[in-house]
Amino acid sequence: MIINSTISLPGDKSISHRSIMLASIASGVSCITNLNDGEDLQSTIKAMQSCGVSIEKEGDTILVTGSTLENPIEPIDCGNSGTTSRLLTGLLSSQHLSFSLIGDASLSKRPMNRVITPLTEMGCTIRSNDGLLPLHIDASNGLDRINYKMPIASAQVKSAILLAGLGSKDSCLVTELKHSRDHTEIMLKSMGADIKVDGDNIEVNPLSSALQSFTMDIPADPSSASFFIALAALLKGSSLTVENILLNPTRTGFIDVLEKMGVQGLVSNPTINNGESCGNIQFIGSDIKSCDVPAHMIPSIIDEIPILAVIAAFAEGKTIFYEVEELRFKECDRLDAIIKNLQLFGINAYEEGNNLVVEGGKPTKMAKILSFDDHRIAMAFIILSIVAFKEYHIDNTDCINISLPGFFNILKEIQA
Repeated sequence: MIINSTISLPGDKSISHRSIMLASIASGVSCITNLNDGEDLQSTIKAMQSCGVSIEKEGDTILVTGSTLENPIEPIDCGNSGTTSRLLTGLLSSQHLSFSLIGDASLSKRPMNRVITPLTEMGCTIRSNDGLLPLHIDASNGLDRINYKMPIASAQVKSAILLAGLGSKDSCLVTELKHSRDHTEIMLKSMGADIKVDGDNIEVNPLSSALQSFTMDIPADPSSASFFIALAALLKGSSLTVENILLNPTRTGFIDVLEKMGVQGLVSNPTINNGESCGNIQFIGSDIKSCDVPAHMIPSIIDEIPILAVIAAFAEGKTIFYEVEELRFKECDRLDAIIKNLQLFGINAYEEGNNLVVEGGKPTKMAKILSFDDHRIAMAFIILSIVAFKEYHIDNTDCINISLPGFFNILKEIQA
């Protein structure tokens, strides 16, 4: 099978969440096109609507009319979305609201103490289920400034604090442990917030006036693109171009690892969109090499490790992903899910300390994919099975709708 295709993909999920949230507290109407169409974004849209925000669709455009947020009457259901739940803790607290957050069974197992601790320090009264959802947050007494040193690399936690800082009594400072995706900082700056980035330090001042509304065509999601890129990369002689893809340096770690594996991406038509770098990028199928992926790269590829582990399965030699313990706190224990699925397909994979080791070569036996109800695990191993056996069997495909409902249509398109 040889692929020769050009594709356009739904908008980046991280930017989509932030665009809806920040447009909701901006002055005027923001116009957003190519919003991510997954279920996680529907959770964010419904959450903001429950706080009194008008969000309407006109053709392909989402219109968000900024307003003063109201206390939601019912608990906000964040579904399966960790981004929705964690960023809302900061955003709604900045508006001095009282609110509750709930989620599905998977989200209700994910750690929330990482946002509870700093927000409590800022003055929120928070009740939780022993550090898990549901959360009940009362920020009606206002927020104090904070000088917070991040104990982990997490864009969600960093963003929660920065968003809360918009409504604090004085400037707030966040110091990162490792540089994580910076979409919140970029969007806040482009909307007129007083925010400064100096190395690992990010300082945000409380808003003196409302954020400015914006118009944005959201660039394609590199995490979604990674599955189709992997398919082309693993089929020697194939070519795949992804149009208008996000090229933010905190999100191109996947491309950097691919280069270490012998697959290069050729960028064309580079542009800046509301502060975000984007452009077209082409990948050519090649022989895959094993490599070491150092710890400092992990924050920029945390969502792409499942598909990178699949690519490593076809490399001669041992690929090691260092310090990947954060994989355990995703929609499932992704470290365990990756290892179990690779082993099912005959690939020797195992955990060594906090490292993931994949001894590549080629999958040797057809297996039924165990999705663990995790969209990224499901899509990654569908790609593995198609490359190795030209077919796949899986226990659940519904979970893919969380981030990429059009996955199978795009897969058919590029294989046509």
